[in-house]
Amino acid sequence: MPHDKNVIGRIVSKMRYQQGWSQAQLVTELQLIGNINMTREVLANIEILRSPATDKQIEFFAEVFGVMEQDLFPKKRHFVGKDVGMNLREFTRRRGPPRPNQK
Repeated sequence: MPHDKNVIGRIVSKMRYQQGWSQAQLVTELQLIGNINMTREVLANIEILRSPATDKQIEFFAEVFGVMEQDLFPKKRHFVGKDVGMNLREFTRRRGPPRPNQK
């Protein structure tokens, strides 16, 4: 059975730092939004990638920071797609026109 991965912890930590909040202040802000089971220890474990964030926690993080949920996930996740004809297509999470193949 695969283990859950935490991919948002570092971004949550960075956004918290940009707001000038301590972990305790962020927890207070999250609890003011609604019913969320969050403590400073749970937040610390998410930020240091020890524990994954739940869907509900991700929704609350996005709301408290005023961003879309997708903004909490890393942008530079590249992977190579399937071979189409002789051209290898590269897929990324970037929006916009694809870059020309670099050889």
